Amino acid sequence: MNYTITFIFLIYLVGSGYTQNNSFKTFRDYLIPAAHPDSLKKVINSTSISPHSSQYLHLLIALEFGKQNAYDTINKQKVKEIIPLASKQKSQIGLAMAYYILGREYTIDQDDSLSYSYLTKAEKIFTAENDTTGIIHCSKLLQVHTKRIYKELAKFYFDRVVTLSQQSKYPIDNYMYYLLIMACDPYFETQPTELQMAEALRKTIEIIDKYPHFEYIRANVYKNIQEGYLHKKKYDKVLEFALKVMHDTNKKIDFMDYQYLGKAYFFVKKYDKAIVALEEAAKRIKIERPMALIRQRTIYLFLKKAYYEAGDLKASIQADEEFDRLSGLIHDNDRNLAMFHLREKYSFVDKEAEIKRLALEKKIADSQKKLLFGGLLVALALVGIVLYFSIKLQKTNKELLSLQQARDKFYTIIAHDLRSPMNSLNEMGTLLQHLISEGKKQELDKVIRQIENMRQQTDLLLNNLFEWGKSQYFINEPVAQPDAFDAVASLQMVCNHYLPFAEAKGVSLAMVLPSSLLLKANQKGFEMAVRNLLDNALKHTPGGGEITVSSRSSEEGKLQHSIIIADTGEGIAPEQLRYLQQVFAGKIKPEVGRYGLGLGMILVYNFVQKNKVKLHIASELGTGSCFSAVWEA
Repeated sequence: MNYTITFIFLIYLVGSGYTQNNSFKTFRDYLIPAAHPDSLKKVINSTSISPHSSQYLHLLIALEFGKQNAYDTINKQKVKEIIPLASKQKSQIGLAMAYYILGREYTIDQDDSLSYSYLTKAEKIFTAENDTTGIIHCSKLLQVHTKRIYKELAKFYFDRVVTLSQQSKYPIDNYMYYLLIMACDPYFETQPTELQMAEALRKTIEIIDKYPHFEYIRANVYKNIQEGYLHKKKYDKVLEFALKVMHDTNKKIDFMDYQYLGKAYFFVKKYDKAIVALEEAAKRIKIERPMALIRQRTIYLFLKKAYYEAGDLKASIQADEEFDRLSGLIHDNDRNLAMFHLREKYSFVDKEAEIKRLALEKKIADSQKKLLFGGLLVALALVGIVLYFSIKLQKTNKELLSLQQARDKFYTIIAHDLRSPMNSLNEMGTLLQHLISEGKKQELDKVIRQIENMRQQTDLLLNNLFEWGKSQYFINEPVAQPDAFDAVASLQMVCNHYLPFAEAKGVSLAMVLPSSLLLKANQKGFEMAVRNLLDNALKHTPGGGEITVSSRSSEEGKLQHSIIIADTGEGIAPEQLRYLQQVFAGKIKPEVGRYGLGLGMILVYNFVQKNKVKLHIASELGTGSCFSAVWEA
C-alpha cells in the first residue's frame, strides 16, 4: 500500500513540474525520486517528455542514482552521456551528480584512477554550490581512496565528514557520521565503544523507519557495523549482521554480500559454510564485477585459508594459485606518483653530478695552495699530485659528460613521445568545443573513443618513462644474472590488459601458447617489451584485423624458444623496416625520432641487448608485421 501511494505521489510530482531545473538544486533532491527506479523508467519512456528537456536530464540522473542505490548494475556509458547534456543545459547539479555516480561506480570496481578523477570533479562542484550532502558523500569515498597512500589527506576528508555531518540538520548527513562510528574508523582519536556503536545503529534505523526512501542504506549500515565488530574481534556479531544483510534487507544480493558472509563464517570457524559462501562470491564477481581484481584477490585469500582449515589441501593450493595470478595482474596506476618519483630521480642525478664537480674543484684548489710552501722535493711531489688529480679530473669529466648525454637523451625522448599526445590534446580541445556547441553526438562519440585511445597511449608512455628511470638503462650498468620465470603467465597478463582495447577497436587478439614456458631474462623488462610491441600492433591494426601472440621451440644446434607477435595491420614502410632490422641486428645504434622511433622501441632495444635476445622483424605493407624474440635455452 505504501509503495502504491509513493508511486502516485511520484507521478504527481513529475506532472506538477517537480523535475524542472529549478526543483533539482542539491544532492538531496534526487533521493525521493531515486527510491523508485522502476517507476522512473515508465515516466522516462513516456512520449510526453522531450529528450532535450531539463526534466528528462534530471529523471535520467535519478534513475541511474536509484539503480546504484538498489545495488543494480548501471550503464556507465548512459551516465557519461548525461555529462554533455548537463553541460549544454548549464546544470551544475546535473554535472556533479553524473560525476558522483561514475566515481562511486568505479569505486566498486576499485579503479582508483578513474574513481578519484570523477569524485574530485563532483566534490569541487558540490563545494562551489555549498551542497553539504554532496560534499559529505564525495568526501567519504575520497577518504577510502586516499588512506592507502596519502594519510594526511585521508584525515582531512575524515574530519570534513565528521564536522559537516554533525552540524547538518539533514538526517542523510547525520547518517554518514553514524557510519564512521559503527565501522570504528581508525581516524577516531578514541575508538568508539560497543555501546556507542549500538547507539549509532539505533539512530540510523530510526532514520530509515521514519523516511522509507532511505531503505537502501540499511544494507550499508549492516556492512559497516560488521567492520566495527571485526575490529573488536566480536566475530559472532559480525556473522549476525552478515546474515541480516542476506535476510533482513530488500537489496539485490550480490558477490560482496556473499564475500562478507563467507568471511564471517570463517572467523567463527565454520569453514564448510565459509567455503560455500566464498565460492558463490568468486562465481558472482566474475559476472558482476570482472574488473574488480583487488576484491577478487581478497575473496581467494579467504577461500584458500578456508580450504586449508577444512583440510582440502588440493583446493587450497588451487585457490592460492588464483590468488597469485590476481596479485600479478594488480598494478599501481598512480601516474602522478610515478612521474614524481621519475622527476625526483633525475633531479638527484643532476645534483649529485654538481656536488662531484664542486668537490673536485675544491681538491684542486687545495693542491695549488700546497705548491706555494714547498721546495724542490715538495714541488716534485706536488707535480705528482697534480698529475694524479688531472687523471682523476679527466675520468670525472668523462663521467659527467656521460651523465649529461644520458640526461639530454632522456629529455629528447620525453619531448619526442609527448609531442604527439599534446598536439592531439590541443586539437581535440577545439574540436570538442565545436562539436558540443553543434550537438553532433556521433562525432562526439568518435572523439571520446580517440581520447580514450590517447589516454591508453599516454598511460603506456608514463609506464615506459617510469620503467626507463627505474631500470637505469641510460647509465649502461651491467645487468645481474636474471632468474628463470614463466613467460606464458606474463604474456597472458599483458594480453588480458589489452584485450578490452582490442575488442573496443574490433581487433581480434588471440593467444596460442603452451601451458608454461621458462625463460631466463629480466621479467619486468620482458613484460614492458611485450606491452610496447602489442601497443604498436594494436595501434597499426585496423578494425577487423587480427593480432596473434604465440610461441615456438626449435633445435638448430641449440634449443631455442621464440615469442612471436604478429598482426594483419598496415605493415612497416621498407625504409623504416630496413632501419629497424639494422638496429636490432646490432649494426647501428637507435636514434630517437628517426623513422618515428620512440621511447617504447628504445626500451625494447635495451631489453634485447641486455638480456641477449635476438629480435627478428618481418613486415609487408598492407599485409602486416611479425616480431619474433628468440632465446637460447
